[in-house]
Amino acid sequence: MKNKEIFPILMYGDDKNEITSAKRFAEQFPDLFKNVDKIKKLNIHRCYIIFYDNPKKSKFLKDLEIIYEYHAGSCTTNVFLYKNNLVAIAQLGGPAAVNLMEELSIFGIDEFIAVGSAGCLDDKVKNKFLIVTKAIRDEGASYHYLKPSTYISTSTILNKELETYLKENKLEYTKGITRTTDGFYRGTQKKTELSKNLGAVCVEMECASWAACAKFRGFKFSQLLYFSDVVIDNKQQWQRITKTTKEAYNKKEIIAQIVKNIIDDYVNKQHQ
Repeated sequence: MKNKEIFPILMYGDDKNEITSAKRFAEQFPDLFKNVDKIKKLNIHRCYIIFYDNPKKSKFLKDLEIIYEYHAGSCTTNVFLYKNNLVAIAQLGGPAAVNLMEELSIFGIDEFIAVGSAGCLDDKVKNKFLIVTKAIRDEGASYHYLKPSTYISTSTILNKELETYLKENKLEYTKGITRTTDGFYRGTQKKTELSKNLGAVCVEMECASWAACAKFRGFKFSQLLYFSDVVIDNKQQWQRITKTTKEAYNKKEIIAQIVKNIIDDYVNKQHQ
């Protein structure tokens, strides 16, 4: 009789008996986790996560204090301090994204709002923002935090906050589902059709991973997406919305400024 085939990624996702953890590593290797005590004393609870290739080019980011550096293999990204909130630069993909969240939680961060780009599957919403309500778990990292399921939800509390900001600033948006994938170069026709059948309006590479980590750890997490490209249904191919590198950078700077405005709005309301 043949041994039954097993799929490790589908097993023990919610096991709480951890051998490795960011907290344990920070205690064991303090030289790798700098400014921990300094940041803890600031009593910061929220981090905004964005994607930006070169923060030194950003009008918003270039003059902010770098309070922490996140190292992932040979890559290092910055975490900035702005009005007693953290602004972190994320790297592509679920594992790096989740590890960033884990490390920042050492400082007491328990609310995360990510703003990033996605590939649009619905031409009707390509020029709107998307507040993600659920993510389809078509990646790997989320299965190290939760038992298998099709979807993982985001925070309704933070989503409502984002929606209020978008309404007040007359920015067009919709609410809906994304599909999170690890296979950037494995977008197939069948996967696209499956995504749409499951209700997805876009595809990206981090949301489900972040949402699963947040649920497991007891954090709040929300994601706001804009669309950088769109699938052409009749040809089953991708088409860029931002046509040039300069245009892409301009859009990222607009997004960075929107994040700044969201923080300003949040801080002002906290002091009212």
